Amino acid sequence: MLFCFSCSKKWDDHIGKTEAASNKTLYEVMGDKPEFASFFSLVNKSGYGEDLKSSKNFTVLVPTNEAIESVKALYDFNDTTVVRSFVGYHILNAVYDVNESSDTIRVRNLRNKYVELTHGAFDGVVAQQKNNVAGNGLYHVIGTPLKPLQNIYTLVNTLYAETEQISTLFKYDSSFFAAWYNEVKRPLTTESSKYTFFVVDDAYFNQEYDQMKPFYYTHYTDDIADSTSKYYTSKALMRDFIVPGDINIDAATTELTSLSNTKLTVNKDDIISRVKTSNGTVYRVSKLDYTLSDRIKEIKILGSKPSGYKQNDKRGNTFFRTKRDTLGNIYEDIEIYDHKVTSFYAKFRAANANTVKYKVYGRAISGLPGDPQTAAFIQYVYYFNPLAVSANEPDLYKKSVINNTGAADTRMTFSVAPLFHDEVYLGEYTQDEFGYLPLLVMSNGTGPIILEYLRFVPQLP
Repeated sequence: MLFCFSCSKKWDDHIGKTEAASNKTLYEVMGDKPEFASFFSLVNKSGYGEDLKSSKNFTVLVPTNEAIESVKALYDFNDTTVVRSFVGYHILNAVYDVNESSDTIRVRNLRNKYVELTHGAFDGVVAQQKNNVAGNGLYHVIGTPLKPLQNIYTLVNTLYAETEQISTLFKYDSSFFAAWYNEVKRPLTTESSKYTFFVVDDAYFNQEYDQMKPFYYTHYTDDIADSTSKYYTSKALMRDFIVPGDINIDAATTELTSLSNTKLTVNKDDIISRVKTSNGTVYRVSKLDYTLSDRIKEIKILGSKPSGYKQNDKRGNTFFRTKRDTLGNIYEDIEIYDHKVTSFYAKFRAANANTVKYKVYGRAISGLPGDPQTAAFIQYVYYFNPLAVSANEPDLYKKSVINNTGAADTRMTFSVAPLFHDEVYLGEYTQDEFGYLPLLVMSNGTGPIILEYLRFVPQLP
């Protein structure tokens, strides 16, 4: 008796009611009530009846017979897959009482979709009866069934498969393209987060593709994707149509930031339609507004993140520092000091460098308290030449550049003056193919290496 009283008290505390919890399961409660007969029949057909008989706690949103009758024309309830999707959408994975004053929460159902509970309404549907108790959970009676929503990825294939953009989206839907899955498909299919996706007119999509393609040039081709240049261009372009969050666009113009951190502007007059999905919203628009400089971004290589060294026995001479400059700003860098190796170097590498000419700037600060390097010195920056062949690694890093005097060279000279906090202009470097940008920062003789960062600024038309 004490145990039963304790159980009842917990239910009362949770849902704010004083009645004792029913000993009947959710399955039994629905089976006993003729006004739930239509939904109960679907529960049995779906296979979820066994779940509702179990000791696990659920919340069931139970449509009335009239509610089921009103949507029969919209669903093929002879199809077990359809029935399972419909029923599972109405069964929530934990106990949720109706609290009309609560903020929006997203609750997961048995279809691994999320239902929004906002001020007592489930996806906008208000319960006719609420907080009804069963032995293994709660049930709320609704006069309108919830509508199982497709995720973004499925919906755009249903509605816009013939567009150039969506045709491209599904072109790389293969396990062969793991990066495409992780960077493009996953956000459009995940149910735990929300995104906004824009589908644009063919003319606009092709225009943007043609503008972007030169910056993703590679010389590789293959039978599956036509070329890596097309693949990388498509991936970059597609990520610019994905915006984190479920965005309600109601202003004349709305500025957003895409998944790839690209700024874009949506003009309300360009919106053709808006469709809600299970994980966000899809907008059909004629176009969006971007600037090329927001898409082809600068690159920063951090000194604190080298990829290797000339030799690996100088860890005792290598310092990863967190310091405060004379302006009070905290920064991190690398210092390699007293290594006693002629032309010692640290290797660095940036990923996803565009096919473009970059102006290169660097920052290195010496002479702050605790720094043994107090005199001015120089160091050099060398770039990997994919056409070079040599057994001597440094000889592979002699790609032609324009140095800071405007002359052709195979290296950039980086002068470091004590307590000088400004960036130093190093020269121009041209990335011939999209992808990795490997380089060396080399000491002058046995001198030191200090680097906070190298910054690559694309030179755009």
